[in-house]
Amino acid sequence: MGGKGAILLVLSFSILFLILGNRFNWLATNSIDNFIDYYSQTRAHNLAVSAANLAANALFLDGNWDEGFHEVDFSEGEITVEVSDIGDERLLTCVGTYNDISKEVKIRLKPSNFAKFAYYMNLFGGNDKFHTGDTVWGPFHTNGKLSTEGSPVFMSKVTTKLGLKMYAPKDPKFYGGYESGVEVPFEFDTTGIPTAAATGGKLFPVGPLDVRLVFNSDASVTYSTAATGSGAWSAAVTEPMATFAPNGVVWNPKGNLYVSGTVNGKYTIGVGQSSGIGNGNVYVEDDLVYRTDPIDDPNCTDMLGIISGNNVFISDLPANYHDVNIHASILASKGGLAVENLNTFPSSGNLYIAGGMIGYQNQSFGLFSGASLTNGFILKLKYDERFMVATPPKFPLTNGFEIVSWFE
Repeated sequence: MGGKGAILLVLSFSILFLILGNRFNWLATNSIDNFIDYYSQTRAHNLAVSAANLAANALFLDGNWDEGFHEVDFSEGEITVEVSDIGDERLLTCVGTYNDISKEVKIRLKPSNFAKFAYYMNLFGGNDKFHTGDTVWGPFHTNGKLSTEGSPVFMSKVTTKLGLKMYAPKDPKFYGGYESGVEVPFEFDTTGIPTAAATGGKLFPVGPLDVRLVFNSDASVTYSTAATGSGAWSAAVTEPMATFAPNGVVWNPKGNLYVSGTVNGKYTIGVGQSSGIGNGNVYVEDDLVYRTDPIDDPNCTDMLGIISGNNVFISDLPANYHDVNIHASILASKGGLAVENLNTFPSSGNLYIAGGMIGYQNQSFGLFSGASLTNGFILKLKYDERFMVATPPKFPLTNGFEIVSWFE
């Protein structure tokens, strides 16, 4: 190769190395910039997630919290949270900023409700037990200690605050798992129910007044009233629920409520709290069911909430001296679901509940001699899973919130 060729070859390689060297320098510089950008993006995202967790925790601790945060210094960056109302729900818009890069997380929360439990008891009496034959399908919780004797069956998760006490033979079945040390405070708000009953529902005059409601499958109700304790019932009147309580809320401020029949529609019925045991009770006088069983029929559109200031009783009537069926979510503010005159109530088979049972203190449904039922019922409680996402109209909400969605 001549001298000119060698010079051209050297020049060509020099130019090539200059181009490649510049490219390598650009790649090295760009990779550093990409790393810095990725790091800043990640830090901003983590700050937004931290802000979301801090805000959610603040709202869980105080359901009225709406202050948010504004450009608060946090972990070498800034966090901002705005709280806005969407009806009964809350929207948390959480922003994390790092190196002038911002990321956003949005959380929607809704008020929690006790209807999501198949069985909730704030307190569980020391002498009350679940026995062999008792079966609960759906979430179970007590803030007390759960007592069992024999082999009651719990198909979904069971949580307690104070643990478990077993009586021989000690063989409860927890097919959905069991966890202790969990507290769910028995706090709720019913103040909106009388207002709803007075503005589009049915609000009875302040008594004490006893009210009897018999639901009819044609979406009507037959009702009558009596001064509490008098036994002198007025003539029964039948009226379409569409005119009796258009918004589905029926409330008796003081007295008792007697119910039975076939529910067609979505309703919440109840009676106010009272300091005495003679008021504030709901008595189930016969089967109280929907047109179709919600456990078997996923298309069931009927729904019932029952609220009592004291207890809900299975009435001591011949109509209940056999299997009893109730379709509802039941909330007893001061007591629980019980059997009237249990000590003399005959052995009557099974108490079938499709829905849920929420109360302040557990009550006994049956008395046993060994494994044999002598008085009352064996409980067969199946959870109406619709209550996990929906509730009867104006059914009480808790004072806490639960997360509906989390957008990042």
